[in-house]
Amino acid sequence: MGFTRVRFNNFRNLESREIRWTPGLNLLTGVNGSGKTNILEAINILSGWGPLERGTKSFSLPTWNSGTTEVQLTGQLDGEEIIKVKISGRFLLKIDDSVISATDLRWKIPVLSFLPNDMAILEGAASFRRRLLDMILSLIVPPYALRLSDYRRGIRQKAAMLKQEKSTEIIDRVLTPLATWIWKMREEVVLLLSDCIKEQDFLLPEKGVFLCLKRGGSVQSENIEEDYNLSLIRNREKERVIKMPIVGPHRDDIIIKTDGKLAACALSRGFRRRVAIALILAATDGVKRKMGRAPVLLLDEVTAELDLEGKELLFRSLLERKTQVFAATAEPGAEDFPGERYTVSDGRVMKNE
Repeated sequence: MGFTRVRFNNFRNLESREIRWTPGLNLLTGVNGSGKTNILEAINILSGWGPLERGTKSFSLPTWNSGTTEVQLTGQLDGEEIIKVKISGRFLLKIDDSVISATDLRWKIPVLSFLPNDMAILEGAASFRRRLLDMILSLIVPPYALRLSDYRRGIRQKAAMLKQEKSTEIIDRVLTPLATWIWKMREEVVLLLSDCIKEQDFLLPEKGVFLCLKRGGSVQSENIEEDYNLSLIRNREKERVIKMPIVGPHRDDIIIKTDGKLAACALSRGFRRRVAIALILAATDGVKRKMGRAPVLLLDEVTAELDLEGKELLFRSLLERKTQVFAATAEPGAEDFPGERYTVSDGRVMKNE
């Protein structure tokens, strides 16, 4: 499953035209600001995810000074279905002229996006690791994205109540089933990643890697619901003092270890990047295992931190998986790339012959 063609109309700095894509590896090259990431973002929107950066406002998407505020994106899948997205203050998604929800569209055309910070997933902030879990779960468990959104809304409400020095007992009761369900789903997907990453042993250190979910603010009781409630009780006074919710999935992390030590501390920079590649491949394999089809991958500058061998390992592994990939890079020297190459310059896309 993948995109055979995509048309951009009035989107960011991209020239209004249609581009045809190969079902394998597609490499976008060009200087920073040329429009490479905008192409990835358009594909991300066409697959039901929305803009690459959370919180992006729809009014920032039309081409600057174009005279219209409406954006239209069109994509054709290799199954001949046509996806249309119209953005004019809100997002309207259609497939074959029938309105479709973002959740159903993500199920129809699964896409995983990896941004530059994802290559620093071992040593970076916990939010990068949570993003990986949430991205996978939003594909393989359709209700997940909505329940996560409800949980985040509840946490914002609880934070406001703490600042106003109000009781949070009622909101805690509302959050309990959401938080414990999210914890359960995340633990299951960490087990899935743990299983899939074993198959990437050619990228891992000799002792392999160990993954586990660290529940946010948890007292580590085995029963998840009991753990959440007990953690709230034990941290109630602390939350009241600092006026912030500290228990729940919004504080989760993935612990990544090798030979009993934190991988971020024990591994060299090169090996940390290889483990990041292994996680990308494990996520790809995990989604395929659960959905029965490989996801389309969007890779934005993820090769920038890799040596030549690392890049060869990544692209060779992706070729073996027969998944469609859109990779963007500002780095020169892509002559040996094992796929189709496109040059992006000032929003214009040209296929290299």
